[in-house]
Amino acid sequence: MKNLSVWKIFKSNLQKKKPLTVLNEAIDSVASGKVLHHYLDALGVLHGEYAYKGPVFAQIDLTNDCNNDCIGCWCNSPLLEEKKIKKDIKSQMLPYRRVIRLIDELYKMGTRHLYFAGGGEPFMHPEIMDIIAFAKKRKMECFINTNFTLVDEKIIKEMVKLEVDSLTVSVWAGSPKIYAKTHPNKNEDTFNKIMNRLIFLNTIKKKLPTVKTYHVIFNMNYIELEKMVEFAVFTGSESVEFTVIDTIPDKTDRLLLNEFETKDLIVECLRVKEKYETGRFGNKVKLLGFDDFLRRISNSNALKAEYDSGIIDSIPCYAGWAFVRILADGNVNSCLKSHRFPVGNILNDNFKTIWNCNKQRMFRNKTLNINKSDPFFSLIGNDVDAKMGCYKSCDNLGHNRYFHDKISKLSDFEKQVLRKLIKIK
Repeated sequence: MKNLSVWKIFKSNLQKKKPLTVLNEAIDSVASGKVLHHYLDALGVLHGEYAYKGPVFAQIDLTNDCNNDCIGCWCNSPLLEEKKIKKDIKSQMLPYRRVIRLIDELYKMGTRHLYFAGGGEPFMHPEIMDIIAFAKKRKMECFINTNFTLVDEKIIKEMVKLEVDSLTVSVWAGSPKIYAKTHPNKNEDTFNKIMNRLIFLNTIKKKLPTVKTYHVIFNMNYIELEKMVEFAVFTGSESVEFTVIDTIPDKTDRLLLNEFETKDLIVECLRVKEKYETGRFGNKVKLLGFDDFLRRISNSNALKAEYDSGIIDSIPCYAGWAFVRILADGNVNSCLKSHRFPVGNILNDNFKTIWNCNKQRMFRNKTLNINKSDPFFSLIGNDVDAKMGCYKSCDNLGHNRYFHDKISKLSDFEKQVLRKLIKIK
């Protein structure tokens, strides 16, 4: 029975016994731990607050420290002036031993996908490669978001050897000139070093890590959309992705596209999309999430940086089950932009306790509603004056769609069994 789906058992017994008898027997099977791992996520969503397994995706911010001052960053941009991240916060770093224990906790709870990213540059953590090695030994998938300026050939060879699964390389430019403009403390030579190291990586690897070049688009770099795709092609990277800038009012909002720039960008997007679909960029590079990017910049509220206002209210938010973010100070966030609503701290408690604590269950209860009019949502995002922070841009949109598709595929019979199981728990 351990190797069979409970739903197959139902079908095989339905011809012999009454449906209610079969249902009760199946619930006994589920309650005794024989339900497939596949259904535990759905079980939590149907409960409405509780999670029966760990997050599918976990982001660990190893450090807040960063060697770049990207012009659109909400932590280190020189445009932030007095709102720029303070030195004591910037120096925060998760202790190595606590990270190792956290990975163990997540693994035992069923998590298999780890993202090393956040407000700082992951390669600023002195023990990042030891941490990655431990996670890979656990057979966990490792994704790293990096500016790639601290990565040398030795580190590249080590990542290839460890079979790091994926790198997201933040570039924000298609030329040395624009790179230098959008990264004030760097220069054109930095862009060339990134390019050459990407070529080296993509030349020596057999398959992993896959590389995605990543670009935040605003009024200083939107003219280089095609060059950014060509950069991915030239470096041998597997994919390229674009996103909209998340601005801070009265500071970085000066980087927003105006009406005319937005129209020009939409025209450029359509031209790039047509060129991509007809294979004129070659067949190796993938344009990821491009329809979503086009939808965002075409939103009637894009000029005030509310790019996702047309989609957030269309499906529930499942981030409280699908995802978790652990910050460099140990705080646990339920979604990528809920840093003003920490639900616990791993330096004070174990993760399993935090994962189903009252604040986390409250987050799930609030966000599962399609209607997001609750004042609670003013706590989401970087804009403290926003009544609905999720409208600016939801970085968990992909996770929500993944879960929504999973829940939508459940049959009425499966939902009936799971709901009855919840009642006897």
